[in-house]
Amino acid sequence: MSRWVVIRCQTGEGVGLGHLMRCREVARHLRDQGIASAMIGPAEALRDRADGDLFQVWQTVEGWSGSACDAAQVMALCDRLGTRHAVIDDYRADPVFQKALRAGGVRWLQQFDASCDWRFCCDVLVNASHHERRADYLQRLEAPERTQTLFGPAYAVLRRGFRQVVTGRDGRAVRRVLVAFGGGDDRGAIALAVTALAGRLDRGVTLVVVSGVGNPGLHGVTQAVSALSGGQAELHVGPGDMPGLMAGCDLAVIGGGTMTYEAAICGVPMITLALAANQERPCLGWQALTGAPYLGRVGDAAPQALFEAVSSLIRDDERREAMAAKGRQAVDGRGVDRLVSALFERAVA
Repeated sequence: MSRWVVIRCQTGEGVGLGHLMRCREVARHLRDQGIASAMIGPAEALRDRADGDLFQVWQTVEGWSGSACDAAQVMALCDRLGTRHAVIDDYRADPVFQKALRAGGVRWLQQFDASCDWRFCCDVLVNASHHERRADYLQRLEAPERTQTLFGPAYAVLRRGFRQVVTGRDGRAVRRVLVAFGGGDDRGAIALAVTALAGRLDRGVTLVVVSGVGNPGLHGVTQAVSALSGGQAELHVGPGDMPGLMAGCDLAVIGGGTMTYEAAICGVPMITLALAANQERPCLGWQALTGAPYLGRVGDAAPQALFEAVSSLIRDDERREAMAAKGRQAVDGRGVDRLVSALFERAVA
């Protein structure tokens, strides 16, 4: 491989696995183009067998020791590998961090948290939310003429399997309702959904509950689902075929992270809850784009409000059909192609 890209990925307590998923897909795309990837950040415990083929270097960083120190570690790895290209998928990359990379001559792509009121000096600024507009960020760009902004669902990075997923007919009857909030801490969202929906929907409707292996609430979720009578719910822990599982559902109750883009490409209408502040604007974006109901932060959402939102959508075939069509139009699965092309300053094929 002739070139390298250094990828700084945020993981750890309170952080979902969406960052790591995105970084893996970027590395896979780079590998296919003959470009090597070096991962810096995640703990060794998060490294799986497939990562050995995606990352030629995996450097763990214990915690966040400050912006200047962390940027210095990224720069040191760039120097070691002889590269000046980086992907920063870490929402802690504040102006101090960015200025250090700029001073070091790095060209980088940065995924950012729209809930932070920061200035940016990166080369490529990325946020897949429909809620973001370049005009709203011009005053926050150190050099607008130098920073390319890639905003909207066309720039969502999805697992490769979602490109080949076979979707059902839009507006189909609801028989399976997905309940999923990422691969990490669901912050009580699954329990909220099970409380709101189990045993209260039409007969023949099954809750398809998905949890990550590392979800600290998994034991309680397992007990709650096991206590339900047959046919009301099924539990999937760390499923191997999430694209197939999601495409087999007819409605989704999900968090405002990467899973919203996955549901969109699968043509699955969604109801969203935000697990954290950085999911609020994406949820509002989906509400504006497709009409997907946003019920607020998990801790503030009432079970009855969730039940009413789900029940209303189950009864409204035309609304679900329109939501599904708009979602699939917004997400085509080629976001990673566009991001890598922008990083290397070339046209998208």
